[in-house]
Amino acid sequence: MEFKSLDVESFYRVLAPRPTIIVTTVSSEGEVNAAPFSFTMPVSVNPPLIAVASVPRHHTYQNLEETGEMVINIPTADILNQLWVTGEKFPEGVNEIEKAGLTEVASLEVSPPRIRECLAHMECKVEFTRECGDHQLVVGRVVRVSVREDAIKEGLLDVELMKPLLHLGGKDFVVGDHRRKVD
Repeated sequence: MEFKSLDVESFYRVLAPRPTIIVTTVSSEGEVNAAPFSFTMPVSVNPPLIAVASVPRHHTYQNLEETGEMVINIPTADILNQLWVTGEKFPEGVNEIEKAGLTEVASLEVSPPRIRECLAHMECKVEFTRECGDHQLVVGRVVRVSVREDAIKEGLLDVELMKPLLHLGGKDFVVGDHRRKVD
């Protein structure tokens, strides 16, 4: 088998598909914002830390800098089109959750709302941010997790039932609904 070269700027393309989330934030004026992310990963179990990488000019990052809070919402294939709407370039102050036809649910530990149609939510307080090239790395401490009652099976996400979204690139997604064990 032969290998071909790939531009180093496209390195992340071979790390696909990647888990897709919707981050909700609020501005210091209380304006709700929602945006999809696939540059995300857990970074620590104890303490519970999760990281997202954001472009600094986005409303999401500006809100994180102002308020230090976010909610990581885990979407399913059922809301792919609504997720895509949250990624549109709306003017500051426009509520992407409403524009997408999704439902806000009050969080219990932070100000940004959860999204009812998502299978799980991680309420987070920002631990730190760090410049990483053209993105800002935002590491949040998970202070509360909520998950649909039917989402967990044998201690793991029931991917067959939940059908989590994985981002391949552009408008292309993979539905993560197959489970395979190591032989």
